[in-house]
Amino acid sequence: MNRRAAKSASTATAKSKALAPSVSLPALLDKGPEPDGTFRQLLYDISVVATHLESARQYLAERLGVTSPQYNIVMVVARMGGETGVSVSDVAARLNVTGAFVTNEVKKLVKAQLIVKKSNPDDGRGVLLSLSPHGHEQVRALEPDLLMVNDRLFSTVSREDFLHLARTVGSLIDVFGQTVAVLKALSTTASGSIPLAPSTPRKARATRRS
Repeated sequence: MNRRAAKSASTATAKSKALAPSVSLPALLDKGPEPDGTFRQLLYDISVVATHLESARQYLAERLGVTSPQYNIVMVVARMGGETGVSVSDVAARLNVTGAFVTNEVKKLVKAQLIVKKSNPDDGRGVLLSLSPHGHEQVRALEPDLLMVNDRLFSTVSREDFLHLARTVGSLIDVFGQTVAVLKALSTTASGSIPLAPSTPRKARATRRS
């Protein structure tokens, strides 16, 4: 076999071993031999960032003596509760979780004397959540650590990049949740197909403060 034929055979072998792109949406594809390269790197990077963020949250949660999800609830109640308290549904909406999940975790936080519940005057069946005096004291004591962690995590982010990141991540919450719901449904069946992504993106959520 001559050199040109050998090179042609090698190229053909390499192409036959190449994997198909892991995504087909045009907006996510690059030009060139590795069209999904940037997309796949983004997924790897998001996974690493999520792991580091969870580790930071876990550190702060341990300072309060609670779990990471409970920490999130405490901080939302601290920010939104004010003098009157905040409803379970509002806490759940802020954290993108179910009301049942918040209710279950709040029971533990009440037992830990970090949160207090009182009847909602506008809803006889509902309750309003506030920090207890002990909870308020614990959260205030945590503020220097919270400031240090957040300042270090985002020290390299410009204002413009921060706003763009907030909009982008917010716009992904619903479709990510819908995709996971589809996967859970598929996992209970012997076979099935995943619906195609919507042709037009959903409107980005407004930036939330926590």
